[in-house]
Amino acid sequence: MEKLLYKGIVIENSLKNISILDGFRITKSWVDGDWKLHSVLVSTNQIMLISQTLTDGPWYTHFWIPGEKTIKVVFKNRVFDIDSNEKKTWKTALEYGKTLGIPEEQLDFPID
Repeated sequence: MEKLLYKGIVIENSLKNISILDGFRITKSWVDGDWKLHSVLVSTNQIMLISQTLTDGPWYTHFWIPGEKTIKVVFKNRVFDIDSNEKKTWKTALEYGKTLGIPEEQLDFPID
């Protein structure tokens, strides 16, 4: 297994098969309205699995390595690498997300 782990939040409701969460390192879980959310640590391979497991519709998630500037923005069957400090690198991911019906204000990719 890879040693490099990305941090992110997965909305359980966005997954076709929630059993993929069994292989993730979940650091925190909570409910927000109708959504069940999980803060996770995942490998690059697991990010690709999430991309393949997202349901149709306006869903996405994003992952980052703490202390680094690269963010992986994950849509169903599509992953974009953007730079947290360079908004111009966000353009393609933003445009793609909007084609899925995601409002631009929700495509903000916060990291800590």
